[in-house]
Amino acid sequence: MPFFESNNNLNIKIDYEKYQPVSVIASFNRSGKIIPVYLGLTDLYGNACKVKIDGVACTKDGIGRTTYRCLYSTNKRQQQINLTFFIHQHLWVLEN
Repeated sequence: MPFFESNNNLNIKIDYEKYQPVSVIASFNRSGKIIPVYLGLTDLYGNACKVKIDGVACTKDGIGRTTYRCLYSTNKRQQQINLTFFIHQHLWVLEN
């Protein structure tokens, strides 16, 4: 994905019943490929938690979005989580 895209923004409506916006720290390579590195979440008690992403198992490009299947470790157990980045809205989300 190039750093510059034309102004032909897709008017995608984000269903906030289905998606929860989250904070993500990402890395970019020279060709503009995005790799999520950290995920910011709020736990059940309202505490902010930072989760290190161990790696990306796969990515899936869709219309105006890219979904990343990320691996992270908790309690010595590796788990998966799907993060979606809406390109034109510059928004990271988790599925509810």
